[in-house]
Amino acid sequence: MSEGPRFDGRKVAVTGAGGFIGNAICRGMVERGAAVVGLEINEGTTDRVVATGAEFARADVTELESVERALESADGTDHVVHTAAHVREYGSMDDFVRVNVGGTRNVLDAAERAGADRVLHVSSVVVYGYDEPGEQDEDVFHRTYGIPYIDTKSASDALACRRGAVVIRPGDVYGPASVPWTLRPLELARSNQLAVPGKGDGVMLPLYIDDLVEALALGLSEGKPGRPYGAWDGEPVTFEDYFNRFAEMVGGRPARRLPRPLLATAAGAMEAIAGLRDAPPALTRNAITFIDRRGTVSTRRIREELGWAPRVELDEGMRRTEEWLRAEGLL
Repeated sequence: MSEGPRFDGRKVAVTGAGGFIGNAICRGMVERGAAVVGLEINEGTTDRVVATGAEFARADVTELESVERALESADGTDHVVHTAAHVREYGSMDDFVRVNVGGTRNVLDAAERAGADRVLHVSSVVVYGYDEPGEQDEDVFHRTYGIPYIDTKSASDALACRRGAVVIRPGDVYGPASVPWTLRPLELARSNQLAVPGKGDGVMLPLYIDDLVEALALGLSEGKPGRPYGAWDGEPVTFEDYFNRFAEMVGGRPARRLPRPLLATAAGAMEAIAGLRDAPPALTRNAITFIDRRGTVSTRRIREELGWAPRVELDEGMRRTEEWLRAEGLL
């Protein structure tokens, strides 16, 4: 049985329930006694959602009425956890605004109309930016980068805070089934294409998926409305070191250090090839920003106010991740 707060008898709706984070939250809330409804636009994930013990409800967060119908089908909703978002480094700004900002507004409106007493918005440490060395606190100014994912996560974060949601800003969430921090590094490692910009000293803020679920449960139970909380394990690692763990798994070449302009050129070529194949690129020019962070962010607020402490260190998290990869036949 999971430790931490219980939600016995509470009805919890989770958007983006078919995704990596949303699916883990569904399972975690069910384990904590909640009656969970997983909202998801992709009906192909129905079995994945139901396997967590949650009910499946189709909902498109870009359509207010769709979210309202899904919450009505739940026959009452006490809490809403909003994870649905475009989480990638490519695509048009308009699409990101429609899903990440408009979708957040729709979920907040639908939750209010459904009488939910608490909404938790899953944000990201990308709102802190990438250029500042040292540790930033939770009240840092939201920066814009011209990168759709970063800018719209920042905008939706600000909107959720303003509307009274509890906001959790997780670090770089990894673990079994993570696309950006497990499956894609593995793909690049297998093809000997792992690379990092400059000196390879970009800072990763790792957070194992189980620790994120615990942080979200505490936020849903004890978090203050309108208040943001940063969450990662507190032990920074360079992206070079992190990626090289995947190189070791496949017996491949360690990540190469490349000047940022050269790496951008290579990423642009990958984008072009992926476009011809109508497939997502393994590396994009925007992704280079995500692996070249200069500093860290504070977790004091979530530790002191909510009593959260991560339990899974990177070595253990990677051991579990490798175990899953082998069980899935990916190694």
